[in-house]
Amino acid sequence: MSCEPTVRSRGGFPTRHSVLGRFRSDRSGATAVEFGLVALPFFTLLAAIIEIAFRIWAAQNLDYALQKASRSLFTGAFQVANSGQSDPSVLLGRLKTNVCNAGTLMGVFDCQSIKIDVTLSTSYAGGSVPSPLDSSSGDWASNAGTQYSCPQPGSIVIVSAAVKFPAFFTFLKLNPNTFADGSQLLQSTAVFRTEPYQTTSSTGCGT
Repeated sequence: MSCEPTVRSRGGFPTRHSVLGRFRSDRSGATAVEFGLVALPFFTLLAAIIEIAFRIWAAQNLDYALQKASRSLFTGAFQVANSGQSDPSVLLGRLKTNVCNAGTLMGVFDCQSIKIDVTLSTSYAGGSVPSPLDSSSGDWASNAGTQYSCPQPGSIVIVSAAVKFPAFFTFLKLNPNTFADGSQLLQSTAVFRTEPYQTTSSTGCGT
């Protein structure tokens, strides 16, 4: 025979003890509540992992393309091949073409929109990479993609490439270098000293 007390209702209504007992034992909505508690941080973490992984992949593609295209500057082949041309926009356009053809750049950004700058430095320690983003306006800096200094033999060269990279989860704000349209700055830089390539009076820089 059971020794548990029998809970009776008064006037057809359940007693306070019976209501509390059923509430404690009823777990039909526990899974939904627990999922609601962990869903937001879980999906936020998942979005951050996808965003960062995709950005790393894009950065590696851009690094590879820039390093491969910069080799023509390193050996002097680009300077010799473009002897007689001094227009920075033309030279940077040709270098951009080399970057776009250097590797399999992902189609997530337009290769022709890449901003490339070629500057020189007197030493490795004194070199600096020009900032392509104007933080005050949230747009490209006025001199982004316009600077070209022809590397002479033995020059220390800084080649930088910058492009807009779409942000898929803008609410995460993973990159402080963000444009006004929500896209993020993706940048790659190559620093090297050019080889002592052969020049003549009609080939190389200054011709």
